[in-house]
Amino acid sequence: MASGEQDKQTHRDEVDSDDENHIGNGYKAPQKMDIGSIVAKDGNDESLTRYKKLLLGDSSDGKQIHNQLIDPNDPRTVLPIRITLIFDNHKPDVVFELKGSLEQLRDLHSKRSVTIKEGEHYRTQLEYYVQRDIVTGLKLQSKVLKARTITVDRSKYMIGSRAPSAEIQTYVSDVEQAPSGVLSRGTFLVKSKLTDDDKHVYAEWEWNLVIGKDWQ
Repeated sequence: MASGEQDKQTHRDEVDSDDENHIGNGYKAPQKMDIGSIVAKDGNDESLTRYKKLLLGDSSDGKQIHNQLIDPNDPRTVLPIRITLIFDNHKPDVVFELKGSLEQLRDLHSKRSVTIKEGEHYRTQLEYYVQRDIVTGLKLQSKVLKARTITVDRSKYMIGSRAPSAEIQTYVSDVEQAPSGVLSRGTFLVKSKLTDDDKHVYAEWEWNLVIGKDWQ
């Protein structure tokens, strides 16, 4: 299981606009390096050694990692499996299955409504595979809209760079709290997507969030 460094950013806007214009705050994506180049880098560099250890584990065989395939018929680097909202005081958890094409995910979740009790504490868990090559700057983003047009909240979870692995990789966020109070209740449209620094979109879907006084 691999957990990423979290950089969750939220803010509220008067009107809706494009995600990429708001996310980053001057962040510049690092230069893309393949696995072979990372392995071949100077082993006397202590910080680089730590980075290689974090990214590649105990393996120094870049070729073996580079050839790691989960689904040979899928050209993507990241294969998302599911996102789960794990609640402190409520079961069952809310699960979004993410296997399939972008079109299939949109059809699967577009008419789904999820009710969450106001003020409830929860964590966001992402499960995924990485194959073929390193993914750089993997991030999970969500945008919450009122009346389907006005953005009231945004979030971004920085999962980071990950190397291919035969094992499922998992990211779990810090504990968060759903909005509370009369003004926070209602139905909202949520637009979610999983992307990386190269602007590849691995999953993208919309769903309806209902903040209620109680669970239904």
